[in-house]
Amino acid sequence: MRRAALLLPLLIGSLSTATTSPRSADQWYTHARAQARAGQWAAAHSAYLQATTLNPTAANWRALADTRVQLRDYDGAVQAYTQAANLARARGDLNTARATDLIAARYRQEGQAYLLAPAPFSPDPTPDCAPRPARLEPTSGILLGRYADEQALTPTGQLRAEPGLGGPLAVSFRYFTLRAPGRGETFPTRWVRAARQAGMAVHIALEPGMPLRQITEQTLTPFAKAARASGTPIYLRFAGEFNDPANEWSRDPALYRAKFRLVHDVMARLAPNVALVWMPMGSRLDVIDRYYPGADAVDWVGLSVYATPFRNGNVRDSALTDSPLDALDVIYRRYACAHPIQISEFAASSRSGAQPATGYAAFAAAKLREAYWGAALKYPRVKNINWLDLNMLTSPYVQPRPVTRRNDYRLLGSPEKLAAFRELLTHPAFLTRPGAGATLTPRALPTTVSSGAPHSGNLWIRTVDTPARVTLSLDGQPVPVGQTLPHAFTLPADLTPGPHALTLTVHNRQGEVILTRTTPFTAQ
Repeated sequence: MRRAALLLPLLIGSLSTATTSPRSADQWYTHARAQARAGQWAAAHSAYLQATTLNPTAANWRALADTRVQLRDYDGAVQAYTQAANLARARGDLNTARATDLIAARYRQEGQAYLLAPAPFSPDPTPDCAPRPARLEPTSGILLGRYADEQALTPTGQLRAEPGLGGPLAVSFRYFTLRAPGRGETFPTRWVRAARQAGMAVHIALEPGMPLRQITEQTLTPFAKAARASGTPIYLRFAGEFNDPANEWSRDPALYRAKFRLVHDVMARLAPNVALVWMPMGSRLDVIDRYYPGADAVDWVGLSVYATPFRNGNVRDSALTDSPLDALDVIYRRYACAHPIQISEFAASSRSGAQPATGYAAFAAAKLREAYWGAALKYPRVKNINWLDLNMLTSPYVQPRPVTRRNDYRLLGSPEKLAAFRELLTHPAFLTRPGAGATLTPRALPTTVSSGAPHSGNLWIRTVDTPARVTLSLDGQPVPVGQTLPHAFTLPADLTPGPHALTLTVHNRQGEVILTRTTPFTAQ
């Protein structure tokens, strides 16, 4: 009897467990949430996996993805986020799909080896695409540009030399306001002349100083004639960031398309040295197709994107792990077949108005490397990047906005950023003069590599955790490799004919392996 009395509670407990064990997807989901609240992430993952298997909804995939992030299974998290985004997209919820895609992008890890090779015209951005050269497009390589407006001119009308850069870059960039004839300066003649004397092309952000409806051929003709007379290659960005509701020209997509086509037609007829750039900002990309005027009216597609410590100046919303390449990837996939891509404005902040006492120079230098080297290695039809070299914390020319949303984007004012930028000047993929293409550009490690000569290469690495050590091995033997982007290495000249394997391994600060990628190839 005593034994029966002792066993009775155990029997009741086992029956209770059996009756409350999750059976449906909803029950597994509820169980998973309870495990997650208790910090039991492995158990929560198992339960969410059961819920998703029984009912593969977007919500279940999203919960499974979030749990995998906690377990640091980033590849699995990206897979689950992608499933959630695809389901949202299939039901027409494009905003949720896009937001989920952006979350997935934060956890996407990549490791790829590239070899420097002679540079023909840019390869196809996609397998089914055959791009044709556009107006003012270099055959290969990236034209380096920098913001330098009238304030950068000397009293004698020359662009002020910047010793830190070692000389002029390929492109000088500034804003200019389009006004009705007789209402102000028609064209930035003095500034364009100075850029031409320095051997540079120019990038002009032409912003309407009047309602779009008032822009006519007569409005545009004086600018076009002056542009042609300058004899300077001009990248003309008309009414950019049209997907920003703060801009007057964002309000009527049909009118915007019509006026953009008008600008294109006038410039094509009167100023053949002008390439027209259509440029959205890096957010609200879901609306930009409404403003696209057509491939025949666009020479280049641009993008403005920035790397800042916080999103919208909110110190509780860190952007330290955001990648400037995420928005570029969206633009590139949509438009690079038809157009070369210009990163019309890029900069990384070394100080935020939201937290002015804290310096972010190391962050800014890292994001500079990520943007420029990522573009050079992964996106061969990115042909121009322009740095917005301004201190928005003090500049009188910035648009009115709260100080918390302002940032110090200066390139020359930050030794860390300047050092990272100067590294670009030594690589053949980056161009400091317009008109000529690069002699060598990176190409993904091919399946067949010739032996008998050394091969210089670079690595593209993207990880969630900060890389602390990068190692590279060829058939198990170490290969010296740089520890910062672009992670330069050299394959030896004495490769024996036959199969080989190049293995990349990345460790974090704790010495843990956070990424491994092996690429097979054959030497012959």
